[in-house]
Amino acid sequence: MRSVCRFTVLGALGLLAIAGVPHRVSAQQRPDVVRGVVRSGGVRIPYAVVELGALRGKQFSDDSGAFRFAGVRAGSYRLIARQVGFRPFDTTVVKIEGAALVVWINMEPLVIELAAITVGAVPRECATPGPPDSAVAPELAAVFDQLRQNAERYAFLADSYPFHYRLSRVFADYDERGRIVWSSTDTIRYLSSARVRYRPGQVLALGLGPEHSMAKVIRLPTLSDFADSAFQANHCFYFAGTVERDSGRLVRFDFVPVDSLRTPDIEGEVDLDSRSFQIRNATIRLTKVGRAMPGLTSTSSTISFAELYPNIVVPSRMEGELVPTPRFDVRTPIARSTETQLLLDVHFVRPLPAAAAAHP
Repeated sequence: MRSVCRFTVLGALGLLAIAGVPHRVSAQQRPDVVRGVVRSGGVRIPYAVVELGALRGKQFSDDSGAFRFAGVRAGSYRLIARQVGFRPFDTTVVKIEGAALVVWINMEPLVIELAAITVGAVPRECATPGPPDSAVAPELAAVFDQLRQNAERYAFLADSYPFHYRLSRVFADYDERGRIVWSSTDTIRYLSSARVRYRPGQVLALGLGPEHSMAKVIRLPTLSDFADSAFQANHCFYFAGTVERDSGRLVRFDFVPVDSLRTPDIEGEVDLDSRSFQIRNATIRLTKVGRAMPGLTSTSSTISFAELYPNIVVPSRMEGELVPTPRFDVRTPIARSTETQLLLDVHFVRPLPAAAAAHP
C-alpha cells in the first residue's frame, strides 16, 4: 500500500516536432503587398517575428527568412523584427499607392560583455519585483530581454499556430534503498492555445494524476509565463553568473516570488545559451511546500529545451521529484516519488510557414 499522496505537474511541456502543409505565396506581384526578407550579414534568418504596424499584426518569417503582408494600404507603417540573439530591428516604412513594397531587414547579432557583470550572493528575498532596471544594470536588462523574447516567441507560436500534443508520463515511487515499489505509465493530450495563465499564489489545482485519476497538481509555468506581466510583477530576477555544461556555456537567472505572497508559488533558475541566448533549461521548485502539501518536504522539476527548427526552441522533457516527510507507521515508507514527461506526437491545426514560392 502506497504511503504518500500523489501530486503531479501540469503544463510543463510544449512542442516536440513540427509538421504540416507548406504555406504557398503567389509569385504574381500585387500592389497591396509588403514583403521582404530578414537576414544578418547576408545570411537569412528563419522564423523571426515581424510586425507591420499595430493594426496589421505580426507573423513569423518563413524557413528562409521571407515574410509577406497582404492587403496593405498606402501610408507609413512601423516595421519591427525580433529574433533571439539579435538586436531588435525597428524602423518606419512608406507604402506607396499602386506599388508593392519590398524590404530587406538586416539584423545585428547581440553582443553582451558578460565578463563585466559582477555576481555576488544571489538574494532569496524579493521586496521589489520586476525585471532588471535597464538604467541601473543595462547588461542584465539586455540578457533578461532575451529570456522574455524566448517566452514571447513561444506564446506567439502556441496561439497563432495551435497544435494538439500528446505526452507520455511515467510515475514511480522509491523506497529508502532506491527500489521501485510502485510505478505507472499513461498518456495525456493537451491543446497549446488552451494553457492556463499564471495567477500569483495560485499554482495548485485539481487535475489529471496517474492513470487519469483526479489529483492535486502543480501548474508549472510554461515558457510563455516568463513574458506574462503578472508573472514578472510578482517575481524578482537575479543574474546568477554562468555555468558550464556539455552543451556549452550557459547564462543563469534565478527568480523568486515577491515576499508579500503568503500562499505557495514557484521559484527556480533559468539557463540561456551564452552565444545564441536561446533557453536551454529551467529548474522550478514550489515554495511553502509544507503549507500547501502536508506530507511533503520538497518538490522540484527540471525542464529541458531543444532547438527543433532553426530559431524555434521549445520544451522537450520534464523530470520532477517529490520528497515526502519520513514516516515510520508504514511497512514500506516512500523516500521519493518521480514523474517524467516526454512529448510523443503533435498535430498542428495551422502549420508554420514554409518557404514561399517566390522571394524578393
